[in-house]
Amino acid sequence: MSIFDRFRKKEAEVLMTNEDWKILSSILFKYVNRDQNINPIVSKSDYITKAYLYNATVYTVISLRANAAKGVPWLVYKIKNSQKFRTYRNITRKDLNLCKTLVLKEQALEEVEKGPINTLLKDPNPYMSFADLIEGLFIYRDVTGDSYLYNILNGAKEIIQLHLLPAHVTKIVGDSFLNPIKGYRVDSVFDKVLEPEHVMHWKYFNPYWDADGKQLYGISPLVAAVRIINADNEAVNNEYASFANEGVKGVLTGTVDTEIEFTKEQGDILMNKLKRATARAKAGDGNIAFNRAPLSYVKIGETPVDLGVLDSRKYNKEIFCNIFRIHPALLSSDASTLDNLKEARKSLMTLSVMPDLDSLRENLNSMIQRAFGPEWYIDYDIMAIAELQEDIEKLGKTFQLMDWITPDEKRAATNYDDYVPDATNPAKQIYTDIGKVPLGFDMDSGFEQVDEEIEKRR
Repeated sequence: MSIFDRFRKKEAEVLMTNEDWKILSSILFKYVNRDQNINPIVSKSDYITKAYLYNATVYTVISLRANAAKGVPWLVYKIKNSQKFRTYRNITRKDLNLCKTLVLKEQALEEVEKGPINTLLKDPNPYMSFADLIEGLFIYRDVTGDSYLYNILNGAKEIIQLHLLPAHVTKIVGDSFLNPIKGYRVDSVFDKVLEPEHVMHWKYFNPYWDADGKQLYGISPLVAAVRIINADNEAVNNEYASFANEGVKGVLTGTVDTEIEFTKEQGDILMNKLKRATARAKAGDGNIAFNRAPLSYVKIGETPVDLGVLDSRKYNKEIFCNIFRIHPALLSSDASTLDNLKEARKSLMTLSVMPDLDSLRENLNSMIQRAFGPEWYIDYDIMAIAELQEDIEKLGKTFQLMDWITPDEKRAATNYDDYVPDATNPAKQIYTDIGKVPLGFDMDSGFEQVDEEIEKRR
């Protein structure tokens, strides 16, 4: 049993006998049923089948975030300065100070290139890479509000594999109101309960409280946009139906005199002519039909343009982007300037993806530290984010003017190791201004030595 397990066991025992906790838990989880699945507020499967897999815009927005997160590599560190580490963890990505972030990270953490955690990140399971897991965690959380990562331990209680659970069929299993989460069950597949210590549950906050435990699930941003999703789906259906039926539906009348009707034979002849005209139209030979009787047409429908379907779909795109904090320019079909596209891509990372990567990082590290020890830490590599490379270049130019920090501090802030000169190979040496004098040292002008020689000769 690790120190974390002993601490949690002791904490649980204290809570079970704590009167304040008994009162609060009886209020929050009064109707949680032991060994029974807690049902979520909404159908998680519907948001997969009717939104993510059915609506191209929803799929595009969520895939943008997931692919951006997937492309960021993760590294393994040991904590070397707890105070600097706490400051680094509290940095927000809303107003990213890249210089401060990189300096604090170098002061707080030391990268480790080999070990069991590195092996785990390199090969988390036989059929998925760690990047694939990150992509899946983002997609499940965005679509259903929840994502679950199951860890398998060896005899030493170290994690040897990580597996993604299907979020739409994973259910929280209730216990007593004092301990509301007994575990997790992959519903309709396997009745066995997975212990909560083996499952990382990453979710969106759920403000909907219910005494039967519904608040223990996350709520996807798509829930707030469900009517927009339905409207957008119907708009696409309307467009498709309009094209499939070759335009707007209407009623053909055989004469302008409404008191005279077509006979059955006349109606059949006219319909056959229209069918032949339609067949000619599909073949590209025109769609004009002739008839001796004067015809009039009464339209009983509107085109997608008349209904404003196309305009409404553009508005829907903006809403989908806004709920996931994505700039609409990334989904725009209009020609955008390169600068606008760069800013939109950078905004995708700094305002949408990186804050969620921070949240995921804390959840992953709770799992990692529980298995390997509190001195270990995994983090995504900010230096590898392409959208921040321009900021990194600006940072390098800024460092050139900062004479009050050492070259090794500049190297550390830009993710380079300390400089070790190789006297035997000039190509591996860094050259600097020979006229500079280190701080704290007097400049040797050579005049004192000259004065001494003059005194000796006298």
